[in-house]
Amino acid sequence: MKTFRFTKAAAALMTLALLLVITALPGTALADVSSVTITPNSGESYNIPVGGTVTLNASMVQTGTVTTNPVYAWTKGNDNVDLSAASGATTTVTGIHVGSTLVTLTGNDDSLVSANTSVTINVVAMTISASTLALEGGASAPLTVSNAVPSSISWSTDNAGVATVVGGTVTAVGGGTAHITATSAPASGDTQTKTCTVTVSPKITLLPTTQNITSASTSTTVQLKVDYGGDLVSASSTVAWGNSNSTAGALTSAPTTFTPSGSSFICTATYLSNSTGVNGTSIITATINGAATYTTSKTATIEVRTARYLTLTGDSTLNSSDRYGNYIVTLHEADGSVVNDDTSTVHWSWSSSYLKISSAALNDSRSDMEDGTAEIQLYARYNTPTAGTKLYAWINDDSAHKVSYTIYITGLSSLPQTGQDFTLVYVFGGLCAALLVAAGVWYGIRKKRVTNA
Repeated sequence: MKTFRFTKAAAALMTLALLLVITALPGTALADVSSVTITPNSGESYNIPVGGTVTLNASMVQTGTVTTNPVYAWTKGNDNVDLSAASGATTTVTGIHVGSTLVTLTGNDDSLVSANTSVTINVVAMTISASTLALEGGASAPLTVSNAVPSSISWSTDNAGVATVVGGTVTAVGGGTAHITATSAPASGDTQTKTCTVTVSPKITLLPTTQNITSASTSTTVQLKVDYGGDLVSASSTVAWGNSNSTAGALTSAPTTFTPSGSSFICTATYLSNSTGVNGTSIITATINGAATYTTSKTATIEVRTARYLTLTGDSTLNSSDRYGNYIVTLHEADGSVVNDDTSTVHWSWSSSYLKISSAALNDSRSDMEDGTAEIQLYARYNTPTAGTKLYAWINDDSAHKVSYTIYITGLSSLPQTGQDFTLVYVFGGLCAALLVAAGVWYGIRKKRVTNA
């Protein structure tokens, strides 16, 4: 009985002593982990390129007395990334392969209670600003890459005779096709490449693009020049010439091969205007037949004015507030000067449905050319269609070279009977009136006879 009482008393004393120790020694109570968090360094992102990095920082929220030395562990979901440390408050993640990885942080304290959290790290693929470029010889254009470590980028070309590249700037140096490649080779991670296909056109001119000839049997030249021929145009390429109007003039010299001139290729043709007076336009075409199937053409215009010609000017629009239009026909020499002509007869033609002579007195001399000009005044009758109506003029018997001028009339009434004038109406109206008069006369005569009877 005494032994039992002693044992019970001893147990009570030990429990009391333990309670005294716990309450007398602050800071020795066990803490519980509430949560852990992951944050990247300032300015860094969970999206990184191959070879790029992001530093992750761990933190812990605890309940109870805070543990001064929490324990952290880092793990990754796959091999798309490397971790600089598997434990500790920080770890640096490096992108190795394109793809996503889950990085998990686990934290625990003295109580061996743990918490964890995860973030997704995206290792993104390198991109290039353009997959194709079209340039003319001598031109330049920039290329850039994204989602890559800048120091890991190098540039190259597979055809330096067509396009070169320095620091991403592409320069077209010759006709043809080149592939510009950007390579990213970081210290850690996969090597990536992106390619842009560059198409370069030779710089080709046919000059002058326009020129005028005002004398018969006069020569001029047009020069075809090729720069930056590259793979497409060389000294062995051929040229074919064409002339759209042999009446105006002819190509008296049309070489089919180029002559080298420095880095350029030259081919010059000679054109001779007609020996008789003629007005016309020749479109000169030069077609280059280069390497393989490459062919291209350039054109130039030659205006031949070796004969006199007419011009017609005046009011192009008439309306309800301005129904009078004045028009002047002028006879020019081939060089554009006005002919001192007082003998030619001018002929005019217009649609009477829309226009008429304003006054016979004012237009009495419309057919007489004086000092190379003649004038007419017309009066607007009805609205024209949207295409307008034409006024024509020519001199003497040369109607083949008449000139025209378009006149637009608005703000008036439209032609009756959907565009037809009143000519037939007037004719039938006159006939009806005549019949009525005849009927009245007949009726009067008959009535008089009946009365006399």
